[in-house]
Amino acid sequence: MDLNLRLVHALLTVAEEGSITKAAARMHLTQQAVSGQIQQLEKVVGTTLLLRTAQGVVPSPAGHEVVQRGPALLAAARAMVSEARLVGEGRSGRLRIAFKAQSTAHFMPNVVAALEKEAPGIEVDVMSVSTLADELDALADGRADAALLWLPAGDDRFAAAEVLAEGRVVALPPDHRLADRDAVTLADLAQEPVVGPHPVMPPDVVRFWYVDPRPDGSPVVYGAPAHTPEECLQLVAAGRGIWIAPASTAGYFTHPRLAWVPLTDADPFRLAVAWRRESPPALLTCLVRNCRRWAGEPG
Repeated sequence: MDLNLRLVHALLTVAEEGSITKAAARMHLTQQAVSGQIQQLEKVVGTTLLLRTAQGVVPSPAGHEVVQRGPALLAAARAMVSEARLVGEGRSGRLRIAFKAQSTAHFMPNVVAALEKEAPGIEVDVMSVSTLADELDALADGRADAALLWLPAGDDRFAAAEVLAEGRVVALPPDHRLADRDAVTLADLAQEPVVGPHPVMPPDVVRFWYVDPRPDGSPVVYGAPAHTPEECLQLVAAGRGIWIAPASTAGYFTHPRLAWVPLTDADPFRLAVAWRRESPPALLTCLVRNCRRWAGEPG
C-alpha cells in the first residue's frame, strides 16, 4: 500500500468544505487536481470515499473512516518530522553513556546537567562500569551509545575524541619506602611489581599503562592480577605491589592503607569519548563539547 499523506489531507479538506471547488481554492490547487487526488486515494483504499449530493459532496461510510482517523495520522506524521529534526540538530533524542566513576566523578554530573539544559528534549542515561572491558562490551552490544574511556583502548571498532589529558599517580602502601616522597620517577619504581588486569588487557594497552618497557629498556615486573580498581587497591594495601593510575583516581579512592604519589616522567593518560559508528552524531558533538568544557581541553 502506497499511502500519500497529501491524499488524506485532500479528502479531509473536501469533507470540511463540503465542496471540491472550495477545497481546491483553500489548497491553492485546481479543481481537477483535487479530484485527481481523491481518485488516487480511492484506488489505494479500494472503494468510494465521496458521495455527491444536491448540497455538495459528503464522505461515504468508508470516507467517514478516513475522516475520523486522518487528523491523528497527519498529526503523528508532523510530530515525527519535528522530532526527527530536533534529533538531527542534537536538541532531542536519547544518549546512553557508559563511564567509570573514578575517572569522571569530578566532571560527569556537570556534563549531564549541561546536556539537559542545552536541549531539554535530550534523555541522558548513564551507566557506571568498573573496567575498560565493561565499557567496550556496552558499546559493542548496543547498551551504550558512547563511553568515557582511557586511550589506548585496544579496539578499533569505535570512533573517539580526546577530552582530557591527566598525569599519573602511583598507589603505594603507607609504609612503602617511597610513600613519603612528593613525587617519584620510573627509575624509582624499578623492580616494583605492578598489579592490575594485565592478563586480560590488549598488549598495546598493557604497554602504555605499565610503561613497559621502561625508558632504560628494562621490562616491567608484573604483580598479581586484579580486574577492578578496588581489587588493585586491596592488593596494594596488602603490600603485594604498586598500581599506576590516572591522577583523578587518587581523589576518588581514599583508604587508610594507601598513599598516592605523583609519577612525573611517564606520558599522561588521555581520556576520550568513544562511540558507536551509528550513534546520533549531533548528540555526540554536544557530549564531546561539554566534556571538554567541564573536564578541560587535552594538552
